[in-house]
Amino acid sequence: MAGFVDLLTSAENTRRMLSAFIDGVNSSASVDHVTCVRDGFRTRWTRSGGDERSWYARVVEVVRFTDQYELAAGVYDVAAAELRARDERQSQPLQRWIAVHEGEVVAAVSTWRRPDDRTFLYFVGSGRAAYSLLTDVVVGALRQRVYTFADAGDPELVDTLRSAGFDIELVEEGFRVRFDEALAWLRRAWVPSGLSILPADAVDEDQLFVLDNTLRQDTLGTDGWQGDRAWFHDELAESPPFDPSAYLVAVDDRTGEPVGLVRIWRNPTGPRFGLIGVIPQYRTTTIAGALLRRALLAASQWGHETFAAETSPSNQTVYQRMSRLGAESLGQFYQMVRNQDS
Repeated sequence: MAGFVDLLTSAENTRRMLSAFIDGVNSSASVDHVTCVRDGFRTRWTRSGGDERSWYARVVEVVRFTDQYELAAGVYDVAAAELRARDERQSQPLQRWIAVHEGEVVAAVSTWRRPDDRTFLYFVGSGRAAYSLLTDVVVGALRQRVYTFADAGDPELVDTLRSAGFDIELVEEGFRVRFDEALAWLRRAWVPSGLSILPADAVDEDQLFVLDNTLRQDTLGTDGWQGDRAWFHDELAESPPFDPSAYLVAVDDRTGEPVGLVRIWRNPTGPRFGLIGVIPQYRTTTIAGALLRRALLAASQWGHETFAAETSPSNQTVYQRMSRLGAESLGQFYQMVRNQDS
């Protein structure tokens, strides 16, 4: 069971926050696969010969967004009033730039700062050649490295982001897993002596917050995470997708301290595995498997035969387990980084 300790990935963290950012709602938004660059119709300014970026630099103006809602709303496929309302619901100061050609916004980029101080870029618009220009302006303004996501099934997008100076930092793959297969594998998992499993709403929230931050430090892509306490509280207050029957905490009976947790989100589109993790001194026990089994048993009663999960191909233990469980691949996506000096 120890391999599942490492299943926690940055995908859960960023995609939950970006879902909220994109949808203009709180973090209860579904964390189904979020591609942080959306495409519309193909740009009518495509040029042959590979000089598209330099051509865009001559004809496109990048402008810092202030209050140009009537101008920018179209690239977000919403009315100006709706875009303004979305922005007003955000918990972070708005930072957006727009690429304008002949009075029309062809692309835009907004930022989202994660609790580990990684700043992610969210691109929209069909003028993909403008993404490089937008990235240059953002990096110049922020003077720091920036991150974004890309669907590996969209090679044109990946190439566009590479041309903007982004490199692939982390590969994640989504899977759809049958409850019966996963539970059959975990049928012998048990709770070790001296430990108890409690629903999250029966555990001190401050202790749970500390545990959540601790577990993230061992996770590729989220090192340095310093959680937002208010955001964490709001996440636990939202139901659904928060359901304490599948958000479980392992507690040391002697000290009363939480030592591990598992969470499965009860999304409208179906259960989504969030994370499982235990602190180092308990990773040689069977508590991780016991946590996972109980959470899956609870989530299997929500009216779905499968649940969604993500892991990295570099996590060979879990990745190979997905294959043995007959999990259906939902495709890969990349976390990409652009350094300040790129």
